[in-house]
Amino acid sequence: MLRTRSLARSGARTLAAWAALLALAACGGDGGGVVNPPVPLVVTTAGRLERGSTVTVTVTADGQALAAGSYTLAVDPADAALVQGDQVTLQRAAAVTLTATANGRTGKTQVTVAAPPVVVFDRFTGDRNIWRVDLDGQNLTQIQGDAGEDQDPTVAQGKVVWLSYRSGNGELYSIPLAGGTTTKLTATSVDESTPALSADGTRLAYALVVGGVTKIYAANADGTGAARVTPTGFGFDGAIETAPSWTTGSKLAFVATANGSADIFQMTLGAAPALLAGGNTAEVEPAWSPDGGTLAFVSNRGGSTEIYLMNVSTGAVTQLTSGAGTKSQPAWTPDGRVVYLETLNGTRLRWVEPAQPAAVHTIDTGTGTVGHPAATAAP
Repeated sequence: MLRTRSLARSGARTLAAWAALLALAACGGDGGGVVNPPVPLVVTTAGRLERGSTVTVTVTADGQALAAGSYTLAVDPADAALVQGDQVTLQRAAAVTLTATANGRTGKTQVTVAAPPVVVFDRFTGDRNIWRVDLDGQNLTQIQGDAGEDQDPTVAQGKVVWLSYRSGNGELYSIPLAGGTTTKLTATSVDESTPALSADGTRLAYALVVGGVTKIYAANADGTGAARVTPTGFGFDGAIETAPSWTTGSKLAFVATANGSADIFQMTLGAAPALLAGGNTAEVEPAWSPDGGTLAFVSNRGGSTEIYLMNVSTGAVTQLTSGAGTKSQPAWTPDGRVVYLETLNGTRLRWVEPAQPAAVHTIDTGTGTVGHPAATAAP
């Protein structure tokens, strides 16, 4: 009986010991409260993740956004971005890690910064040649050089086509965007002008002098298979046709004086042209958006020469540019921005996002007179 009570007391003591150990473990081993690691901060960015762009950083703690001065922000690699408060200017095309620290807590995010689109243009500095530059002004490079006048470049799928007078009259030439061998595409006794490559790089449209006036022709990208695409009954014999621009499929927009004024027409190859933008004012220099839904063009309909956008499905027209100087020669980047020429005490290339037309950006092209921009994605 005594032994039974002794065993019972021993078992109770063992159970009590185990309970004490479990309680101690639950308290972190020292009798205090539970110690949990701090909840990380949440770091997010807003804006275009592209070299040369400025993005806004938001740091959140427990669902509440922190004021810009209440945290520190570090960048890795250190030279990949410039931090000013909650604004970060991206300076390299690379994977970039942003780390925020506040009150002993940290958080990070990694973003991939892309290279901006490339703009090809002509530039006069003693003679006129074809150049390229990134949208943020970096990597300004002359693509080709020749004593003849070289102008009006178009670019697609790594190929540049332009107009040159190196042979006397205007002929079309091509060269890889990265530089290399120049190829002559046309060989006629008259002038070709205003070349335009299709987005897939397989077709080339341009104006060719026929009977003393220019008419629209199309060819393969290497210049073979050239044929006039506007019907002979379109307009009148002296009507000028120029400045073609491809959209999806085999559809072109171009400028013609078929109705007596400079208007913009559209046509699918093999079909009759239809008026797209016209009236008593001049509508010129059409440029299709990458998705084919919007046409940029130049008009003096408001008095000054500005760039306008037409929603092709509705016909609604909005003015894109404004302010001093004349705006002309619009070209679309593959991601939907518009590059154009501004002439005011010289010439300069600018770009805007159609959704934010008041935010105008200038592209640094160095000295000289520039013109005729065309854009393509970064290689």
